[in-house]
Amino acid sequence: MTDDYPVEIRRIVARIEPDWPQIIEVGPGWYSLLGRLDEKLRVIAPSYVVQQVNAKFGSLSFFARASSDPYDYNDELHEIIRAAEWESIEICEECGAPARTYVINLWVWTVCERHAQEKRETKGH
Repeated sequence: MTDDYPVEIRRIVARIEPDWPQIIEVGPGWYSLLGRLDEKLRVIAPSYVVQQVNAKFGSLSFFARASSDPYDYNDELHEIIRAAEWESIEICEECGAPARTYVINLWVWTVCERHAQEKRETKGH
């Protein structure tokens, strides 16, 4: 399964804690954003671990901590993660183009106009 991901995403999957699903639940348009996020996090917290990466309400939701020690809190790590989550609301989750948030068939997506139209057609709207 992880072989299907590009290298920058496999590096993040390798940091997912045991007993958490080894998957990244976002579209390929956000892979570049995740790769840049991983580079920044490795500098400030070389042992950072991930619990979950997904899309929620049209934005990136990235859950991680500075190390496997649950009490090892790092403000800078969380600030960098929040900045990437905010950045995601302007990037198409499908292709990486500039985007905005749409509600399509009761689902919230951050996509470009082309992918919004495709989702409307796929969902019967």
